[in-house]
Amino acid sequence: MLLSPSRLLLAAAFGSLLAGCAHNAAPETDSTPATTTDQQVVPQTRQVNGAISYRERIALPPGSVAHVRLLDVSRADAPATVLAEQKTTLIGMSVPVPFELKVEPRMFLPQATYTVSGQIRGTDAKLLWTTDTHYPIDLSQAINDLGTLMMIKVSGQVAEDAEVIDAGSLLPLQARGNEPGWMLTIDSERMRLTRQDSSAAQLTPTPTATRQGDTIRLDAGTTHQMVVELTPALCHDSMTGMPYPYRVRVQREATELTGCGGAPEALLTKHTWKVQHIDDKAVQSDTPVTLSFTADGRMGGQGACNAFSSGYQLTGENLTTSAIAATQKACMDELMAQDQALFDVLQQLSRFDIDAQGQLLLIAADGRKIVAEAL
Repeated sequence: MLLSPSRLLLAAAFGSLLAGCAHNAAPETDSTPATTTDQQVVPQTRQVNGAISYRERIALPPGSVAHVRLLDVSRADAPATVLAEQKTTLIGMSVPVPFELKVEPRMFLPQATYTVSGQIRGTDAKLLWTTDTHYPIDLSQAINDLGTLMMIKVSGQVAEDAEVIDAGSLLPLQARGNEPGWMLTIDSERMRLTRQDSSAAQLTPTPTATRQGDTIRLDAGTTHQMVVELTPALCHDSMTGMPYPYRVRVQREATELTGCGGAPEALLTKHTWKVQHIDDKAVQSDTPVTLSFTADGRMGGQGACNAFSSGYQLTGENLTTSAIAATQKACMDELMAQDQALFDVLQQLSRFDIDAQGQLLLIAADGRKIVAEAL
């Protein structure tokens, strides 16, 4: 059902107060929306329509409840705020389940982000189906017809107010740790944990992913007793020193394992890098000296004089390159020498690292290094 009149009026009044502090809204009108001095659209939305459904041919338990909410998701570090919601008990009904949310334009702030989410829970309140993507609304439209919002089947354990996400872009993912040595592989179907102190691998279906703050959580539930948490933060393997993009925690029954995960090359390919120092000497150039890496093993950039390219390989704890190919443009002797020093270090690379300031360190076998910052 919709929000009660008293709750709706309270939400509208609160939204109006915030809106009054944030901007001077134009009078309500059914004509083309006006804009403020900074070109923000004055909210016009009064109604949000659509339906929730899923693709699988699976019947819902009688008495299941469909729950659709209009949310303010502007703050990534805070729980979403519910502006309106509708609950429908599904007796003699199946998907798609229509919804209609009535709102007041004064509830919205032009600079905020609003989306609609849908869920279906069983009679025991267990989450069965949920949307895992954002369905934004257009504040310039009086009526937002979102069409059909597709849901995914929930597996594993999901907290009551957890934000369900599509983790497909992260998978497949591998994580590892030491003392004792362990390895975890996750794909779209299963999670597989192997440990040096155990001869048997633990296999569980890959559960639905949720996010709390920056941390992604995969909880296989009480049946499989495995919880995996992935936090995007620089992590160094305690034995090899290789940097990884995720800190990983695995809870398996009473045992907690910690380590690193993700692909190290993701740290290289994340940015184009501007070279600051070559062998402890500051770069001298009127134009930026740059480096970039691609996911298919290519590296290239622009020196002070000449463009260059190469291949690179990441194996175990090492980063190595193929032969450097460069253009043959002539320029000032000191810039030519600087380019040659850059190519010499790149040709003899042994490993890489990311320091506490987020700078890329490319380190040669003889200790010489290139220091670069993200552009």
